[in-house]
Amino acid sequence: MTALPHPTARELRGDIRHWRRGRAQARLRDVLEDAYVALFATLMLSAILVNVIRTIGQISDTLCTSPGCLGARALLPYLVTTAALALVLSGARLFGPVFVPPAVGSWLLSSPVDRRSLLRPRLVGTLLVALVASALVSATGSVLGGLDPLPLVALDATTAVLATATVALATVDQTRRGRTTRVAAGVIALALWAGLLITALGLVRVTSPTSSVPSWWWIALAAAVAITAVAIQRAMRALARLRQRQITPGGALVPSLSGALAGLDLALVNDVLLAHRWRSRGSVRSRRGGSTGPGALMWPELTRMLRSPQQILTVCAVVVAPYAAATAGAGRGVIVIGGLAGFFAALPTLTGLRVLERTPGIRRNLPFTNSQIRRAALVVPTALMWLYGLAIAPAVHEAVGEPVSQTLLLGVAVGFASLTAAVRWMTGRPPDYSKPLVSTPAGGVPTNLYGSVVRGMDVLLLTLAPMLLSPSDAAAWVSILLSFAILAYLVSRD
Repeated sequence: MTALPHPTARELRGDIRHWRRGRAQARLRDVLEDAYVALFATLMLSAILVNVIRTIGQISDTLCTSPGCLGARALLPYLVTTAALALVLSGARLFGPVFVPPAVGSWLLSSPVDRRSLLRPRLVGTLLVALVASALVSATGSVLGGLDPLPLVALDATTAVLATATVALATVDQTRRGRTTRVAAGVIALALWAGLLITALGLVRVTSPTSSVPSWWWIALAAAVAITAVAIQRAMRALARLRQRQITPGGALVPSLSGALAGLDLALVNDVLLAHRWRSRGSVRSRRGGSTGPGALMWPELTRMLRSPQQILTVCAVVVAPYAAATAGAGRGVIVIGGLAGFFAALPTLTGLRVLERTPGIRRNLPFTNSQIRRAALVVPTALMWLYGLAIAPAVHEAVGEPVSQTLLLGVAVGFASLTAAVRWMTGRPPDYSKPLVSTPAGGVPTNLYGSVVRGMDVLLLTLAPMLLSPSDAAAWVSILLSFAILAYLVSRD
């Protein structure tokens, strides 16, 4: 008896497509209505966004006249380009960049088909997403930076080519457990931080603007295109070497993120990403305990800092953001930028508090009250944010022009406000469907669902408002008292 030939990847995908279409329940009219709404909303929101970006760029042309502001604006397109590459590489590290859903991983990858032909469409889709997304982000930075059309096109094309090459090389490195990709992500993040440091020090000197692009740029772009083509070819060949365990975790992460985003719970998104990270790591080295009593809860925070030193490095790195804003002439906006930078830097330091909040069973097994547990978990993050506030005090002094003694207090108040907002974000309760719901066209919605989107930002704005209205000693004390009152409530509530 002759053996039947193995099916191809195209035939298997066709069978799955036929099976899905045979069980589709949506009517053609419903599909067209949804497509119309999606297209109309995309066009309307895109037009609004483009108009806002153009308006901000035109306002900057008029108001940005100081040397520091001109230097920061000249460097802005390149900082945004670096940030776009960092985002593309971070996404590639998070999802794969080649990934498949769990069903495809269990049904198709285990079948005797050519894995390269099965994964090629997914790699092409990832490359296109990276190309378009990086080009849009780079174009935004170029418009805000005031580039002329020809330099804008050159920088935009370079960013798109580099992003595509980054994804292709990350695919090759995916077969080697992504070690090189981690190093590249660190190098790009360091380059972005160096750009902010140069802006903060005011080292950029703006000469007369030019609308031309040097010839060496086009030569370098052509070389980058050639390198990208070679990288894509190598990535296509590397698809056959990808193993199932290397491409299924990213596909399993997508539905988890979709569920968290459907509930508008950004803290749950953070939980999903942390679980994905530590699941991929597998195990950690245990350490002997430290103090007793409530101090025993402080010891895991110190241990976590040693296991993840990037948390401390992040707090130290974001200090440069307020100084860059002060050099650019942001004025009282330095307080807002310092608060936002501190807020995002404080979130990773509150992982222990988040674990205790989301697992009441752990709290019940501890011989302490809820307030004692939360206070112990906040000792290390509070110390870090207090040091952060002292570190950004000179930037506040340069921006508002108050005496150094007052700006030290303002800096501490900004750090304390950032910590309070981060605690509010971490301790927020999930949507409660057992309470009365609000009737909407999408169905019943819990009353606290939409508020979860701005959770943390509301507290940050409230605590920073006194200093924005009047950056003085009295305003700093009012901000500190507000932060202390909100933090006391968050710590003591059941």
